Amino acid sequence: MMNHVNPSLAEKPTEKPVLHWRTLLGGILLVAGGILFLDQYLRTTWLTLLILPGAGLFLYQYGARMRYTGLVIAGGILLGIGAALAAAFNPIVLKQTWWAQLGNGLIFFAIGWLAITAGTALYSSRTAWWALIPGGVVGGLGVCILFTPFHWMDIALCVGLGVGLPLLIWGIADSLYGLVIAACLLITLGPGIYFGWSQARASEGLAQTGITLVWFSLGWALITLLSRMIFRRNAWWPLIPGGILAVVGFALFIGGDPGNAVGFVSNTGSVALMILGLYLLLMRKGIHH
Repeated sequence: MMNHVNPSLAEKPTEKPVLHWRTLLGGILLVAGGILFLDQYLRTTWLTLLILPGAGLFLYQYGARMRYTGLVIAGGILLGIGAALAAAFNPIVLKQTWWAQLGNGLIFFAIGWLAITAGTALYSSRTAWWALIPGGVVGGLGVCILFTPFHWMDIALCVGLGVGLPLLIWGIADSLYGLVIAACLLITLGPGIYFGWSQARASEGLAQTGITLVWFSLGWALITLLSRMIFRRNAWWPLIPGGILAVVGFALFIGGDPGNAVGFVSNTGSVALMILGLYLLLMRKGIHH
């Protein structure tokens, strides 16, 4: 005898909530009008700057509640742009230079991109990890403008870390080995350029190139380390290009600046020993485990 299932009792697929555009538009207009009215009453001259981030925040939370990723992304971008303008043109910051205003604006714009990742992680089936990359680039430039002389070495450091760290987070979260490889190389290349050339002199070109190559070689060693830590795999192949770069880097540094060779070898060697020691500790259960 066949068992018939009552269709009314069968499990129904989860339906996406219906998006009410009138509610969305009405809420945005209500936020904008309320802020304008309050600014006319308080006469702050800066409260009007909150209209754009306020509208973006309403759009963001509405999209998160209705589980519409597109609205979360649009709301995050609008929130970031509005927050950037509010941070750059409020009366306190206006007393600073336009360069500082630009740096503040970029940092707050980066927060909007980070909010996209956070919102989709909490309220969506698929996290928008990609939003960390523009957020890292913009935020890195903002930090570079505010806290460094903004030379090309400073840009390389901030942007390298601003792209490398988000790629590393994305690669770990989604188990994307290729992104982890790219992240390891960027994370070490940026500091390599900075520490190699930030105080470079024309007569020390070989030595500075050697410093950059040695830092870059650490990125390849980091691939081997993270492969074991995250993916439980023994990736020895990165040690080949890493070893070649390290040998060439040491040779260039010693040839360009023999006087500081001992200190340089000691410092970089200690870092390499720590990486090797950590790797061996992770392999305590056996290389084939």
